[in-house]
Amino acid sequence: MQLLKQRGILIFWAVLLLDCYCIYSNNHEYRLFTKTLLVPLIGFFIFLNARRNAYPTTKTLLFFALIAAWIGDILLLNNGSTSFLLGMGCFFIFHVLIGIVFYRLKKLNLEKCQEAFLALIVFIVAAIALLKFLKYSLPHEMKVPVIIYMVGLAFMLIMVANQMSNSFRRINTLSFFLPAAALFIGSDGILVVSKYRFDDIPFLDVVVMLSYGYALALLGQGFTKMFKG
Repeated sequence: MQLLKQRGILIFWAVLLLDCYCIYSNNHEYRLFTKTLLVPLIGFFIFLNARRNAYPTTKTLLFFALIAAWIGDILLLNNGSTSFLLGMGCFFIFHVLIGIVFYRLKKLNLEKCQEAFLALIVFIVAAIALLKFLKYSLPHEMKVPVIIYMVGLAFMLIMVANQMSNSFRRINTLSFFLPAAALFIGSDGILVVSKYRFDDIPFLDVVVMLSYGYALALLGQGFTKMFKG
């Protein structure tokens, strides 16, 4: 456990790169071990470094968010449409719970929410552009689930960007949480494009995994720094 506490991020990156190699070399059978290790590694790194009595409710919400992401990772190992929808559902829960975590840390103040408003505008523009790009390739039955999922992503992004109005958390947000939110959104965007528009370019799966993994690492480092005080 001491190794995970001190070198957890390095171990995480080693497993992430191994998982990306499995994707690139088409050795998907090994991903049951590599991909499913990623979220637990980040979880152990966060909670082993956290002060025992700091942020108890936040840590509980984060724990359940990571459980949702872990189940989502397992479900998305299967290429079936049902597994993909269930995996989307798990990651929707993950993003909403992360959003709630940040809402509890700093509630939205409509008089001081310039950063959150700007983040929402950028997200809406990007979401509309993505939906237009996928207009003829996204199956009709997937349009509503994708839009609902986007709402979850937008909520998470707004709550993260809202931390910028707190001078105490601004540096941590700029260094870790905001880039993590952007990478989560980028990873999901590339995933849906890869699945429904460019499914003949397998390297996009590596890009999806790298951006998702990098987001997890940043999230882990940000919360570890916060919980340490």
